[in-house]
Amino acid sequence: MPTEHSNRREVSRRLFLGAAGATLGTMAVPAALANAASAAPRSSDVDDAGQPLPDSPAGFALISDTHLNPAVPARTDTMRAVFQAIAERDPAAVLHCGDITDSGSPAQIALYRSTVPAELAERIRYTPGNHEVRWDVSAKEEYHRAFGAAPQSFDVCGVHVVALDPTMLLQEPGHFGGALLDWLEKDLREVRKNTPIVIFQHHPVGDAWYYADDQDRFLELVRRFDVRVVFAGHVHAEAVRPMNGLVEITLKAVKDSPHYYWAERTYDDGGAPQLVVTRVDLLAAGSTTTTVATVALAGDGPAADVEPHTVHVAAAGAAFDVRATFGNRAPAAVRAQVLPETAFSGTVNAPFTELTRTGANWRAALDASALPPGTHQVRLRAVAADGSWWDTVRTVELPGAGPRVAWEAGLDGAVQGALGAAGDLVVAGSTGGVVTAWSMRRGQAKQRWTTRTGPVYREPVVAGPNVIVPGADHTVTALDAATGRRRWQVRTAEPVLSTPSMGRVDGIDVLLVAAGTTLLSLDPATGREHWRTAIGGFAAGRPACDGERVYVGAGDSRAHAFDARTGAPLWTFTTRATTDPNTALLYGPWDDRTVLVPNGPVVVSSVSATWGLDRSTGQALWSVSGSSMYAGPRLATVGGSTALLLIQERGATLLVDPVTGATRWQTQLGFPVFNSGAVVDGETAWVLGANSQLGALDLTTGRLDRLVKLGTGYSFSTPVLAGGQLVAADQNGRVRGVDLG
Repeated sequence: MPTEHSNRREVSRRLFLGAAGATLGTMAVPAALANAASAAPRSSDVDDAGQPLPDSPAGFALISDTHLNPAVPARTDTMRAVFQAIAERDPAAVLHCGDITDSGSPAQIALYRSTVPAELAERIRYTPGNHEVRWDVSAKEEYHRAFGAAPQSFDVCGVHVVALDPTMLLQEPGHFGGALLDWLEKDLREVRKNTPIVIFQHHPVGDAWYYADDQDRFLELVRRFDVRVVFAGHVHAEAVRPMNGLVEITLKAVKDSPHYYWAERTYDDGGAPQLVVTRVDLLAAGSTTTTVATVALAGDGPAADVEPHTVHVAAAGAAFDVRATFGNRAPAAVRAQVLPETAFSGTVNAPFTELTRTGANWRAALDASALPPGTHQVRLRAVAADGSWWDTVRTVELPGAGPRVAWEAGLDGAVQGALGAAGDLVVAGSTGGVVTAWSMRRGQAKQRWTTRTGPVYREPVVAGPNVIVPGADHTVTALDAATGRRRWQVRTAEPVLSTPSMGRVDGIDVLLVAAGTTLLSLDPATGREHWRTAIGGFAAGRPACDGERVYVGAGDSRAHAFDARTGAPLWTFTTRATTDPNTALLYGPWDDRTVLVPNGPVVVSSVSATWGLDRSTGQALWSVSGSSMYAGPRLATVGGSTALLLIQERGATLLVDPVTGATRWQTQLGFPVFNSGAVVDGETAWVLGANSQLGALDLTTGRLDRLVKLGTGYSFSTPVLAGGQLVAADQNGRVRGVDLG
């Protein structure tokens, strides 16, 4: 059975909860600790040399992407059959690589847990997938209550196993982040010598995968330790990649067919330990077993002999000069590529350029003439004779005219929410619970104050003398805008994962906050509650108020209107007709930033379309197809009239008439945009892409120019204009002031 690491005294040292969990936006709750304790190993299964005892199971099972959902009963039947087959083999452990359910709702979690046999319950270890956190109203609390801590580690079958969690709340791709990598390094440093290490997580890394923007930092870290295998899911496809001293194995989705994977520690003909990974398919005629990979647990890992000795990348005119040297063993081939601007939450399809060898040196020039100035990444790949490879990523600055970064600051955690601003004040909140304010004057930034709150995933809002901070720790906090001191705090039943907004009703200022599935109207000066009402679904966007009604989109596939004075429901508009709560959530306006057109309709968006609705009745006046919800519609004055800017996920962009929905022009940005969106400056919109691309979009013509690449991290934070600069932030916690030129 899984056993605690011999160098550790108690479970809580390994479980990443408490303060460390808060850094990543997880919540340390008593139920989670109880669950983790119940999953603690029952007895050691290795001897003092790290070898399995004769009477201990030598193998463990793996599954991934089960996607349990009451609306798809066939998956439940498949899950029961798979667990029954696994239980019959009496595994030492079962590792689940995430996407346990379709959206992590309590009903889906309860259904999944009903399929787990009692004899396996204490042996299953989990890591969350994006489907556990993408639409998670509980901010991972529900996950931890049901499945325990993430990350965590344990020993089994003579190997040290680490469950990593690079998922990001409210987002689909992954991000390891400094706190998680620090935890991983500390954990691996404590592993007993000569103990091979296995990591399992949801998102795959390396090669063509680009699901985690900082995966190169992860690979650089694990190369210093005896990591042999990384198991991952997410892609619903089986693949084996020998690279960087380890083997990555991605697993097929159980939701698509009844099967499981079996990893067994054995010995080769020379007596060296190895891990044999097989796939067991459960067919009507009986089960079949297919060998997927055999991984050596001792000696050098894949391509270790062709790890570069030196790698240098530098800008040389309109090219990147790439040079590398190697040790005694020359690689069979060396090639390099620039990671493309469109690499986001998927695969990297960019051509490689072969390096030419001259003596001990390898060299090539990569064309950079089509790239914007700024920060780029170049990947160098050394290929061994057996086809395995070693990838090394270097960051390089490409000079050029146009916008430039003038200053930079770092916050603990990721800056995932939009920046707040008013006058010369700019405020950023991080998932690490840090809120910092700067004064922006004449292109200079001066930190005014910094304080700590709960984890912040959406925009802090400057409201008069206060900064209103939404907290994933079930709080709405008002900080003094001048000093950062707390003026008041309101506890909420659910985490606040939305952007608060201000309104004015009967001459009185009101603060509107969506706390999970509840809409609150508060006094912005004191936090006193005016009213509350059930929304009907999860809301992570931003409500709007016109003095008569409050409008908000939700995960019940509806946009709602409420009486601004009482909170009484007035009307709903259905964005997708469905009886499946999961479909309603995934494809509804759950992340909508509602826009009020002056003397016109209320604008709401989902991943399918944007609608202009009559404010009094909710009747659709027009619609534009496409996923403009994440970037959020923006109003602008173009050519003397009001226009609506719609930026879709993959860069398709339209300027439309907000009264009629008629298209004025349409263009393609050439890069994806998620949540970061645009900030309007007259007839220019500064658009920040998911990969930290920044460009000036001419709202009269649709032309994009003055491009610059600000960094290497994913950007989900909408920038602001203040003090003559644009201020932007990213998932690495970097806040940058940009001179626009």
